[in-house]
Amino acid sequence: MLTERKKKILKTVVEEYIKRAKPVSSKTIVRKEFPKLSSATIRNEMLDLARKGFLIQPYTSAGKIPTIRGFNFFLKNFLKETEPSPLEKRIFRHLKEKYLEKRQMIKEIAKKMAEIAEEAVIVAFSKNDFFYTGLSHLFRQPEFKDFFLIYKISEIIDHLDKTMGKIFDKIEKMEILIGKENPFGDKSTVILDEIKLDNQKIVIGILGPVRMDYNKNVGLIKFIKKLIYEQN
Repeated sequence: MLTERKKKILKTVVEEYIKRAKPVSSKTIVRKEFPKLSSATIRNEMLDLARKGFLIQPYTSAGKIPTIRGFNFFLKNFLKETEPSPLEKRIFRHLKEKYLEKRQMIKEIAKKMAEIAEEAVIVAFSKNDFFYTGLSHLFRQPEFKDFFLIYKISEIIDHLDKTMGKIFDKIEKMEILIGKENPFGDKSTVILDEIKLDNQKIVIGILGPVRMDYNKNVGLIKFIKKLIYEQN
């Protein structure tokens, strides 16, 4: 069990790391959440969180970043999805109305999703029939300065039929697959959900680094699912 203070520190570390892609210092935590406490006190709490496996220090004399366990704790306790903006909703509704052929409509919506999420978006119409978009957005993320990571993700995308073949039938509700649970690689996260369109199962997902904006991306997929169902 974590104390309420440790929970709040962990939540702040995750949120700051998602925003800035940089290790989070005790001074940042003090400034944002605990102005009456000393940096030393918060640093000790962060060290304890690291000992418990929720945080890690990537460099000497650096702040801390969340581990997979830390991200999973955040997702279970603090996930609060946000809806697309009114303008974004109007754009999606326009795409739904513009493209009468439903397969093309889904593809165009996926392209806009990738732009808004700044991640890759995958749509599987069946195990062997899929579409993906937004790799350029994905590879702009700071994590992809690591060329090995680019290679691994690209290799998985090239064999997307194998990956989707393994998971397509298993996706029946929203799943957030992170770290070793993610068939697209343990350095990334994929959020997947099932959509039924004219009795056809479609799996749609957002693929990005572990440091993705979960609140925004979960909210985005939920809105798109609701929007697509509205036309039926």
